[in-house]
Formats: sequence, structure tokens, C-alpha cells
Amino acid sequence: KALTYDWTLPYFPSGDIQRCVLRLRYNISTDDYDPYHTDSSRNQAIMTKPPVQQNPYVDIGARSSPLRLAINTAQYGRVFQDRSHVFLMRQRPTTLRGPRIYNLNVRGKRGNIVQVYPA
Repeated sequence: KALTYDWTLPYFPSGDIQRCVLRLRYNISTDDYDPYHTDSSRNQAIMTKPPVQQNPYVDIGARSSPLRLAINTAQYGRVFQDRSHVFLMRQRPTTLRGPRIYNLNVRGKRGNIVQVYPA
């Protein structure tokens, strides 16, 4: 099920146009390490390895064939996207005083234009 948020827009009795700022953040959460007991003291610690390593090799299969994983540690446990939007909110036209307005969105591929072309 897709995550959603029902947002009730504020009402401004003055009827004046209002500027609204909306900030959205997309966070990455991983289960590669214990988030409650792992901190910067684990980085480069003597006699221990960091919880997540850059492009590690793992052994797979019956003969323990090495496989290199493409892991970018800069992408773990940090804010991935931070988007801010500024828009104006106006009073509804008199023809739309009663009806409810729905914002319909379409789910599709994610990524930049190079990753998803052709859609």
C-alpha cells in the first residue's frame, strides 16, 4: 500500500492571497546495523570493522566465489532528497464553494530521466 498523507489546507478568513512553503524530506533507513547502539565511535575502530563498508566483497555459492557489492556508504542513513516548494493559496472561486477538490496523482517509475526513459 502506498504511503499517503491527507492534508487539510488552512482557512484564511481575510480572503487575501497567502504564500505557503512546503518542505519535503525523503530519508533512507537501513537495517545493516543496530541504529540504537551504533555511532561514530564504530568508524575506523581498532580491532573492529565499520558496520557498513564501501563496495565490500562477499563470498557466495558452494565454492565461496567472491562477489563485489556496489554499496556507496555516503548513501546510508542520511537525508536523500530535500525539496522545498513555494506556492500561493487563493480563495476558492464562488463556483467551487461547496464541492470537494481532489488531487489525483499517478504512481509510476522513479528515477531521473536517463534511468526511466523510455517510460
